[in-house]
Amino acid sequence: MKLNKKHSFKAGFSLVEMLVVIAVIGIIAAIAVPNIGRINDSAKDATYRRNAQNVASVFASAQAAGHDFSAAGTLGEAAIIGAIITGATISDTDSPFNGTYFGVPGMDSTDAVSETDGAAKYLVWNAASGQLLYTGGQ
Repeated sequence: MKLNKKHSFKAGFSLVEMLVVIAVIGIIAAIAVPNIGRINDSAKDATYRRNAQNVASVFASAQAAGHDFSAAGTLGEAAIIGAIITGATISDTDSPFNGTYFGVPGMDSTDAVSETDGAAKYLVWNAASGQLLYTGGQ
């Protein structure tokens, strides 16, 4: 007596299985792609806020050390931000900060002064008090 054993091996995936996998991947991609764009925008905004805080901090430090930014302030907010990024060295011989450099190295002034995409949208120049204020987007 001889038994015939039929080997039934399935090679590969069926068309239905492949379509289900492709549909699931498509749904995940449709959910993920818009969120990735928002994450990039959020990261850029955080960079602009950090840069604005740096500029305001350098301004306050230089002003406390005796540097006067009022000349640049008469030209407008963009001019004063550019002057702060470029930096200033205290040259008052009576000051304990004589020779100290105040600036924001490594920051691109063209990006920083843009009112739509840059640190300037989080900074306000108050000409009456002679201060550059960080608003935090309010």
